[in-house]
Amino acid sequence: MSRILRSLDPGSRAQLIMRLTPLMLLFMPSIAAVATTAGVYLASWLGIFKLSNPIILATGGVVLVLIAQGFGIIMPNEVRIFLEIRRGARDREKINRLGMRNIYVGGSQVIFQIVVIFLMAKLTVG
Repeated sequence: MSRILRSLDPGSRAQLIMRLTPLMLLFMPSIAAVATTAGVYLASWLGIFKLSNPIILATGGVVLVLIAQGFGIIMPNEVRIFLEIRRGARDREKINRLGMRNIYVGGSQVIFQIVVIFLMAKLTVG
């Protein structure tokens, strides 16, 4: 996504970010909460959720990093973008800057999510 956004002119980039922000502001926290809760319940149901397991602890650490990034960086930036949109989107440079920051942090979150998938696969295999 970052390559696509970087290739757009600043006006088009701001337009795309402004269209995605309201959706992402509501959708992403909800989907993250549901996925995390479902994962914990599934692991409990399968009997593999034991806090003494180092893989569970490592996964919990990665999830804490994801939560810190999501609620400490991405969510505040989304709120700032949303407020700027509500004011009439006068400062498109601010919208572009905050939106691109979210895209880069989101890219790092993809890496952490892949790590969680590998840790969970390792947990179920043995």
